Amino acid sequence: MISVYNTFDPLKEVVLGAVDISMINLQDGHKKKKIEYIFNQTKDDLKTFQTLLESYDIKVRRPTTIPFSEIKTPYWSMAGTRIPISPRDLYLVLGDTIIESAMCEPERFFENFYFRDIILDKFKDGARWLSMPMVRHNYNGTDWGGTDDQIPNLDPIMDAPSVMKYGRDLFVNTIGAGNRLGLQWLEKHFGDAYDIHEINNPMISGHLDSQINILRPGLIMTPYEPKLLPTYFKDWDFINVSTDKDRSMADTQELIDSRIQDGDFGNSNLVVNCLSIDTNTVVMFEHYKDQDKVIGELDNRGIRVLFTPMTNSHFFNQGVTCMTLELERHTPEKIIKYQ
Repeated sequence: MISVYNTFDPLKEVVLGAVDISMINLQDGHKKKKIEYIFNQTKDDLKTFQTLLESYDIKVRRPTTIPFSEIKTPYWSMAGTRIPISPRDLYLVLGDTIIESAMCEPERFFENFYFRDIILDKFKDGARWLSMPMVRHNYNGTDWGGTDDQIPNLDPIMDAPSVMKYGRDLFVNTIGAGNRLGLQWLEKHFGDAYDIHEINNPMISGHLDSQINILRPGLIMTPYEPKLLPTYFKDWDFINVSTDKDRSMADTQELIDSRIQDGDFGNSNLVVNCLSIDTNTVVMFEHYKDQDKVIGELDNRGIRVLFTPMTNSHFFNQGVTCMTLELERHTPEKIIKYQ
């Protein structure tokens, strides 16, 4: 069964993403060779990451392959689908419930099929399983994003990392990868069980796991000043991180294919995007070993950093939590209201 109430209790079971080699065939020329090289390198890095997690007695699940096909709906068509490297984006796990998200990108319409066997296993073991309504992705020329990253409010949309969970409190970002209808869908289904707090600040756009990381009760890691975050966190201890390295690495990236990469390079602070094994241990990618300040801040609070290689993290624009999805964290008191 699944059990996830926060981002920091001892991790017991996790899904780890993968690359889909069949997507190489959609490329041509030097791009095909580049993608093939990156995919092979990433397969090795993901295997190393899996070994690290398993060394801490964490059960690791991996996606299965699905047939390559042309996607056709009444509104649009596309060859292939997004590769299954970031399961975090697809599923919001609240306690014993798995929610399949309504994604803001059409290329992700059938991406959840890569993970269907895993979700079926959990459903058979007793987990609850819901899906948000399918998104039509046909808005008659409506500009997606625009200058303020607003998602058209014509269907409920909510990428799963637009929600940050902390016991009975949920923080929901309605800018960049979710909209007000997505928030209302969550409120109607879970408002009786959870206190839901909207984050609607143009400076904090997109997936919250690359903006804010709750490391344990009272401790948060973010590049933002406390005044930009909900007042809920006003008395917390903040580890403020620099995004200079992420910006310099993101600036060198080229968007080759949105079925392979997340093109929102400007709003992804991947240094924040670390995975807690427990309240005293986090995993970060190896290229952050030179971030002495944040590593020192973590060490001062009794948190050890484990490093794992991911050479092409910024090419994919995916961090440690993006590439993982918790299925079980051991929470001694089942459902916690922290404040």
